[in-house]
Amino acid sequence: MCRQQRHVCICYFCRQSQLKGGTHVTLIHVVQAGETLWRLADRYQVSLDALRLANQITGDRIFPGQELVVPAIPEMKPEKVEEAPVLGTPILPSLEGGFALPEGYYSQGDLDDISLLARLVYAEARGEPFAGQVAVAAVLLNRLEHPGFPDSVRDAIYQPRQFEVVTNGTINQTPDNLAYLAVLDARKGVDPTNGSVFFWNPRKVGASSWVWTQTVRLQIGDHVFA
Repeated sequence: MCRQQRHVCICYFCRQSQLKGGTHVTLIHVVQAGETLWRLADRYQVSLDALRLANQITGDRIFPGQELVVPAIPEMKPEKVEEAPVLGTPILPSLEGGFALPEGYYSQGDLDDISLLARLVYAEARGEPFAGQVAVAAVLLNRLEHPGFPDSVRDAIYQPRQFEVVTNGTINQTPDNLAYLAVLDARKGVDPTNGSVFFWNPRKVGASSWVWTQTVRLQIGDHVFA
């Protein structure tokens, strides 16, 4: 049995449902009796470390009824290295805060974009549900395809009067691992917002603000998306 809640799949009997945006999805798995963290990592084809990081746990102990985030970690390593485009050097890069990306081909631009996006997610959405953090990253990536916004990650983030965290400097804080995982999901195409290009906290925006002229699509945690 599988039911949808805020565009995240709640999985009771290990059957997978899909978010809009592709076959790589973010799941919430409800632990059943007899399951182990290792078996769940093997079943969903994610690493134990990624599963621990997404749920902010350090050991392997889980219990029936516990809800676990199963992150959609993108496979960035090409199937045939000899046929892969020359985008960079196959490395295991370590980003700001010590987060290690999956081995793959990265240009310096890729690494810069991932780091900057993670800082935006951390500044805007730390403490929010994981789906909400993916959603913030997805909004920024959606803007790159929209004619009303710049077409690079850096220019879109630093576009004047777009993000308060840029103005007040909190974007310069070191992101945590969950922010990086959210960015990797969004870069793989996971978009809980269904194409939104705006988000805001209703408690911090006045009723007369222009943002309310936008069509609100959904709310995740403290943010609405339009």
